[in-house]
Amino acid sequence: MSFNPFSCRGSNRTELIVETIQRIGGFLSTFGSSLILSDIAKKVRNGKETDPYQRIMVGMSIFDILYSFFLFFLGTWMAPVETGSLWAKGNMASCTAQGFFFMFGGSGEVFYQGAISLNIWLLIVFGWKQDKFAEKVEKPMHIIIITLTFLLAGIPLAFQNYGPACGGCRITTIRAKCSDTDVENMLCKLRGNERVGAVVAKIRGSFLVLVLVFSTVAMVW
Repeated sequence: MSFNPFSCRGSNRTELIVETIQRIGGFLSTFGSSLILSDIAKKVRNGKETDPYQRIMVGMSIFDILYSFFLFFLGTWMAPVETGSLWAKGNMASCTAQGFFFMFGGSGEVFYQGAISLNIWLLIVFGWKQDKFAEKVEKPMHIIIITLTFLLAGIPLAFQNYGPACGGCRITTIRAKCSDTDVENMLCKLRGNERVGAVVAKIRGSFLVLVLVFSTVAMVW
């Protein structure tokens, strides 16, 4: 199986700059979210109660750690060696894992950002208390977010839609030159389902736009 190295970054120098910046950013993001989890865990150990906002922050921090660590900090280390990408040390199994956590962590983090906006919106605009939010909204909200993220990340996994793309591993369809055709430059699908990948990407994009719009409206309400 062969791939096209530097398919979107142009040169080794650009690849080095991008990967270095991504690893630094990924480490800082992972470290920051870990501090949030540590702080809330300390309160729980000390017998202090947590409110819905803090529990939402726990969810968002966990998803951010998965997203930042696997996609940005590990970066091309998880990409198949055959890609020729800088520092690529992985295989298709590690690439699939990175692709899954890219979808799972990235989607969950955005959904929980929307949850924070919802929490603040109901508290400030409608005068809700955290107890009321916890009773009426919090449990189904967590269930919906976790279910959606598992579906968005799990469907591409079932159809082998995770593969190397632009140095990392995301939803893609792997193609290579056909071995059973005389047509020059003819490419055959080796892995993935284009239709499934496109549908999942559109659904995820629609959710992200909805969360962005809602969060923006909630902020200026």
